Amino acid sequence: MHDASTPTAPAPVRARRRPDARLLVGLALVAASIAAVVGIVTAADEGEDVLAAPRLLTAGQVLTIDDLEVRRVALGVEGHGYLRPADVPEAGIVVTRTVGAGELVPIAAVGDVRGPSETTIVVALSTALGATVRPGDALDLWSAPALEAGRFGAPVVIAPGTLLVRTVAAEGIVAGTEAGRVELLVPRRDVARILHALANGDALSAVPASLAIGG
Repeated sequence: MHDASTPTAPAPVRARRRPDARLLVGLALVAASIAAVVGIVTAADEGEDVLAAPRLLTAGQVLTIDDLEVRRVALGVEGHGYLRPADVPEAGIVVTRTVGAGELVPIAAVGDVRGPSETTIVVALSTALGATVRPGDALDLWSAPALEAGRFGAPVVIAPGTLLVRTVAAEGIVAGTEAGRVELLVPRRDVARILHALANGDALSAVPASLAIGG
């Protein structure tokens, strides 16, 4: 029979298990991965929306916000030099110099659409444009005044230094009587002379400005 007064032997102490080194390494890798993802997201949030050209933009083109692409980029201080969605009014903007396809649009490359000094006008030409003329080129608009019996007077420049916005396809019967139609960006001061020439049936020609000056 056991004597209650006899002291009992202490229970054996179990050895503590050391953490698995592989588990610690795995946890460290997971933490590093999470930190990297958070860093990338944070960096993306620091970017800003700017506008890019989905295609080649040339001087004289009138654009709305729908004609441009929105890109979120982190440009820092340099980002202030590029066009943002809030910079484009509902009426649109006019391109003042060429912007390449895929490039961000500099603020300096656009202006207020149909500003106080310029506007666009479509004219029918009696002679075709040169094969090398492209939208954005500077053209001088010449007019040979219509006289009696289908004759024309000596041509004079009625709108120097216009910009070619685009060529316009002629339709119907007029397609056979014209050498082509063009939309030009012209100084407002020249609009009255151009409209008078159109109403009078004068023969109009658009010549590259550099050729006109050199000739």
